[in-house]
Amino acid sequence: MNSRSKYNVDNSRLGKLKRTYDGILFDSQLECRFYTEYLLPKLKSGTITNIARQVRYELLPSFVYKNKKQRAIEYVSDFDVLYSDGRFVVIDVKGMIKPVDRLKSKLFKHRYPDIDFGFVRYSRQDGWYFS
Repeated sequence: MNSRSKYNVDNSRLGKLKRTYDGILFDSQLECRFYTEYLLPKLKSGTITNIARQVRYELLPSFVYKNKKQRAIEYVSDFDVLYSDGRFVVIDVKGMIKPVDRLKSKLFKHRYPDIDFGFVRYSRQDGWYFS
């Protein structure tokens, strides 16, 4: 039996274990690492006051086109982060940014211009960086 999702995520028991921390199952190992290596230390130090996961944002409402209902387009954030200085940032952790990610990013920025949005990536040379 294939234990991978249609997005090639390992859904075996070991695969889920590798992307679980403190009882939280993350969508990817990279997302789990970002949470444990970057967000948690800042939360413990007080730099970050709140972290929310998997928050849904409607980018385009559903509509009817030629008598056929078209589904709404939604974006689900990896992390919504509130910093102690009042800054609020929506973060999407990516190993590689695909064209659909850039499109959803543009739709998000158009629909929610007052919310900071950014991709977070990791490189061995630079560590965690925002783009």
